[in-house]
Amino acid sequence: MATTAEHIGRARADAAHRMSPAGRVLRGIVSAHMVAIFGQPVFAGIYLSGDFDGLRWHQVGANVVTSLGYLQLIAAIVVWVRLRLAWPCLSTLALVAAETVQYFAGMDGVLWLHLPLGVVTVVGIVVQFIAVWIRPIGPTISTGPATPTTGEEDDSE
Repeated sequence: MATTAEHIGRARADAAHRMSPAGRVLRGIVSAHMVAIFGQPVFAGIYLSGDFDGLRWHQVGANVVTSLGYLQLIAAIVVWVRLRLAWPCLSTLALVAAETVQYFAGMDGVLWLHLPLGVVTVVGIVVQFIAVWIRPIGPTISTGPATPTTGEEDDSE
């Protein structure tokens, strides 16, 4: 009987073959979104260190991160409609809502809300990044029942 690790290994090896174009686009946008959001605390730190150009970089970064969030939401909606996979859309919707509140809190100088939401959004996009790269996003292709590795028949049915 195949172990759980062998099943997971096969699932990960087959993930590339099961990836739909919509899934590839979603992975790409989530990856770009994660890279962009990691710049935000760096730019804020540059500003807080006394370099006032850091605030301008942080503002440009906020526009990029927010735009990528909305692009990710569109891609997640496409995944939901085409592949009937709801979790990317629902998690992206929650993330984009938090990013939008954070964006306007930052613009208004409400730092008591802006900073904690910044941490939450960074953690959220990292979790999404891990999820979209580990789980296949596309039609599930059954590879059939696992063959026993010990040569014994599985009589559990």
